[in-house]
Amino acid sequence: MIVYVPKLDAQESDVPRVAKMVTGGNASHYWEASGVIGDLFQHTLNINVYAWDVWMIYKSGVRWNDKYPPAPDFWMHDLWGVENIPRLESDIFAEKADKYIKEIMESGNRMMNSVSH
Repeated sequence: MIVYVPKLDAQESDVPRVAKMVTGGNASHYWEASGVIGDLFQHTLNINVYAWDVWMIYKSGVRWNDKYPPAPDFWMHDLWGVENIPRLESDIFAEKADKYIKEIMESGNRMMNSVSH
């Protein structure tokens, strides 16, 4: 899921153009006009800047049930002033995402095998 916010003068009309950069067809794209999502994630991630260029991975089944979103299982960023979390390196992020996807697939296969026996 990709959530776009009105940062750097971004507008909802920019989303279709930018969304084309995300390949694979598995992402859902959302425009969040108020920008409050960055404030909420700033709190969750415990950082001192607005959370708008952050890349997060959640394990399957995580739900947002409280005022603030749940903490991700892994995240990177491309923000100024955040030093204690790794800056985005796309290869590392993709490797981590692939690992989580593989775990989900293996878990699903184990469940299918146990049902069929």
